[in-house]
Amino acid sequence: MRGVAADVLLGAGMVIELISVLGICVLHDTLDRLHCVSLASWGTLLIGLAILVRESFSLLGDKALLAGVLAVVLSPVVVQTTARSHRIRVHGDWRARDGRSNRGSGAVTPAVREAQR
Repeated sequence: MRGVAADVLLGAGMVIELISVLGICVLHDTLDRLHCVSLASWGTLLIGLAILVRESFSLLGDKALLAGVLAVVLSPVVVQTTARSHRIRVHGDWRARDGRSNRGSGAVTPAVREAQR
């Protein structure tokens, strides 16, 4: 029974990892690709849980669980840091210019471009 549960968790984790890799390959923008990082962290957690179910609470199982939990907890930090670094590289600064908020998708539509003129 434990083997079946471990196989199901491992399969689900692998499917999530494959979906996130396909998303990274298909998406064109760096900021869009960052969305796949959080999905990949959940796949890592499921794979860690599969190892924990198969190996029980041992040195290997505990490390696998810790790696999965750390991936889920720290992926927002990695995404935020990478997005901020990308913004600095593209715009020279991470803050909004002219006191305007930079909330939203970040895409500049023709209407927004016309309003900025």
